[in-house]
Amino acid sequence: MKAFYEKIPAIEETSFLTRQVIMPYFDAPLHYHPEYELTLIVQGNGKRFVGDNIENFEAGDLVLLGSNLPHFWRSDKVLYENKEPISEAIVIQFSIDFAKNILEKLPECKAIVSMLHLSKSGIKFSESFKPFLEKIIEEKGTKRLTSLIDLLEKLSQTVDYQLLASEYFDIKPDDAENERMRKILEFTLDNFQNEISIDAIAEIAHLTVPSFCRYFKSRTRKTFVDYLNEIRVSHARKLLIDSELSVSQVGLECGFQNLSHFHRVFKNQVGFTPLAYRRSF
Repeated sequence: MKAFYEKIPAIEETSFLTRQVIMPYFDAPLHYHPEYELTLIVQGNGKRFVGDNIENFEAGDLVLLGSNLPHFWRSDKVLYENKEPISEAIVIQFSIDFAKNILEKLPECKAIVSMLHLSKSGIKFSESFKPFLEKIIEEKGTKRLTSLIDLLEKLSQTVDYQLLASEYFDIKPDDAENERMRKILEFTLDNFQNEISIDAIAEIAHLTVPSFCRYFKSRTRKTFVDYLNEIRVSHARKLLIDSELSVSQVGLECGFQNLSHFHRVFKNQVGFTPLAYRRSF
C-alpha cells in the first residue's frame, strides 16, 4: 500500500467530479493530487490525517483540501471486523484549471478564491452542509455547476472553520519521501497504544536516530514524540466521550504508562484535564 500520486480521471461531460463512496471502512493510503477536494463523512469514524494534523473524524466531518496536500482517512479498527458497508462519504474534486479559468475570472468569486488559498493547509468546517453536497450529486448540467459555486460561496462566508496542517508543514509531492512518511504514519497508528522507541521508528524510516529526528522535525516542525502524543491524545478524547473506561484506564489504553504524564500531556494539548474534558460532554 504505497503512498501515491492519485490521478483523477477527466470526464468530458463535466467540469468537476462527484463520488459517493460506500464501503465497510475507509482505508485509502496516504496520497495527494493536484485537484482541490471537498470530503463529507456521511457515516463512519476513525482518524483523519491532513498534512501534519491528526484528528478524530465522525459523521458530519467536512474538509476542504488544497492542491497536492497529503491526506487520508482511516476507520477505527473495530470497523475492520465488519463486512457490511457502514462507512460513507461524499467527495467532490475540481481542478486547478477550474479555479483559475472560472472562479478567478469572476469578481463575484473573490471570497471563494481566498478560501482556496487557505485550503493549502486543509480547512475543517463545523457545519456539514450535507444537503448542498447531496444536491450536487443529484443535479445535471448547468444546475450542477451553479450548485457547486453556491456551496463554495456559502463555505467561504462561514466564520466557523479550522485550519488543519500547521503553517510550517511542508511535504512536497515526491513519491520516495511520501512513501517514507507513509511508513512512519502507518507504523505509528498501528502501534501508538504500545511503547514506541525512537530507535524502532528510525529503523522503519531507514535512518539513523539523529538523522530521523532531523528529518521528522524538518518536515512537520515538531518532534516525533510530540506527534505520537497528538495521536494518543486524539484517541483518548474519543474514549473519554464514547467509553466508560476510567481516566487511568483510558491513559493506559492510549499508550501512556504514567498517569501523571497522561494528565500533563492531555492538558497541554486540550486545555482541560481528562476528567474535566469528560465532564464537559
